[in-house]
Amino acid sequence: MVEEMMNVLRQSERKLTEQAKRVTDAKLKVLSGQMKSAEMSLSVLEDVEDYVEQSLKTGSPQQVLRSKKQMMERMSEVTAGINVEELHPNEKADFVLSKDIISLHHIGDIVTFSSTALQQCRVKKVDGITPADKGVLFSLSMEAPDSSVLCVPLSSLRCSLVPGGKGDQPIHTTVTTTSTNSGVYRIQCNPSTRGTHTVKVQVYDVHLEDTSLVISFNPCLDNITPVRTITELKRPWGVALSDDNHVIITELDGNCVTILDREGKKVRSLGGKEGSGNVKFSHPRGVAITPDKFILVSDNHRIQKISMDGYLIASVGEKGSGPLLFKEPHVIAISSITGQVYIADKGNDCIQVLNPDLTFSHSFGSYGSANGEFVYPRHIAIDSQGLVYVTDNGNHRIQKFSPDGKFVCQFGTKGSGPGQLSNPNGITIDTAATGLVYVSEWGNNRISVFTSDGVFVSKFGSKGSNIDQFNNPYGLTFDEDGLLYVCDYNNYRLVVY
Repeated sequence: MVEEMMNVLRQSERKLTEQAKRVTDAKLKVLSGQMKSAEMSLSVLEDVEDYVEQSLKTGSPQQVLRSKKQMMERMSEVTAGINVEELHPNEKADFVLSKDIISLHHIGDIVTFSSTALQQCRVKKVDGITPADKGVLFSLSMEAPDSSVLCVPLSSLRCSLVPGGKGDQPIHTTVTTTSTNSGVYRIQCNPSTRGTHTVKVQVYDVHLEDTSLVISFNPCLDNITPVRTITELKRPWGVALSDDNHVIITELDGNCVTILDREGKKVRSLGGKEGSGNVKFSHPRGVAITPDKFILVSDNHRIQKISMDGYLIASVGEKGSGPLLFKEPHVIAISSITGQVYIADKGNDCIQVLNPDLTFSHSFGSYGSANGEFVYPRHIAIDSQGLVYVTDNGNHRIQKFSPDGKFVCQFGTKGSGPGQLSNPNGITIDTAATGLVYVSEWGNNRISVFTSDGVFVSKFGSKGSNIDQFNNPYGLTFDEDGLLYVCDYNNYRLVVY
């Protein structure tokens, strides 16, 4: 057995030796050509030197001046013929260890990289963003001109992040490789700001084209405190973000929809006692923004579509059971893929799905505790693949469905421990960055965080009115910069993390 392994290793050694010889021969051939070119240029320069020296010795000052133009032209011809780049080897050779260590027949390869070829490479993907104790981890892969995955030695790769603000310094990163995926590099860093960052990648001395990455709220930090708190709201229930940097909130006790700017300053109210427009509400709850920039509000057994200035565009639904009949419809979610509108019909223990024009499409769910059944479904979130997550409040769990309502999985059990839930109300997904699922719990007065597969990540918050506490948190959502907005219902405030 040992002798067989030794023979295999000798074969690998011979293969690597042959590769090294081919690389060496190729480089010697290039260097030989470069040397001949340099010798020819040197010979021409020597001729010019003799010509100048002879002119200075035998010619009159007038003759020297007349020959100046000729000398300059000759020198230009010489220097133009010298390619300085060719005088320096641009290729680098490295040994790349094979990831397939099971087979001793292939323990690695000697590969070469040229600056010209590297300049045509690009960052293919930045994903797998994962919050860590004090920072974030993400994966990075690069693509060669022939669309193959670019694998380079770890020592040749440099990566840094630059925040979006003016004057911000680049963030140092640590680069490692993965044990399973060749050409995939893990980047770890500790950013101090959130939002969009520029990812700068350098391979040897070549800078690849920049790409971007959103650094989101990190739920794994030891000390989680809000960025800002917006107070004096009348029991905020639902929250949504518009493309023009406005925060839209439903105020249950105010019977209105309030529009704020991102700093929390009130822009206008729709409905209520002093609201603009002609719309009227009775305990508005869910809110969502349509692709055509209108507001959908679930309100007293109906769904209202209104303009941003408070004028009614359409209204569907009335009290009852069946298509377009509702009993306390709660949250509204819109699929970014199909544009369909998903409504948590709490009193009917089902999810009703409407088309973008608010006509009925289909529904799924019924009363019960089996897979696909609900007891008071309250909130819905839809991920980037169109999968639907529902807070099954009375069953103290989250259920996950395909876009057409087929059951996929569930997670959470009743309790207060890590990964357990007590009357989950709101749910949102950090689709711009980590893909993590955030659940607000009415019973535990906290936010619990899971992966999309239901693996518990972290939790924060407790009952109270302090800056790090909640009193019945409900609706929550993320903005494009990774800030988390939470409706702290019975503390009458919106908390931004």
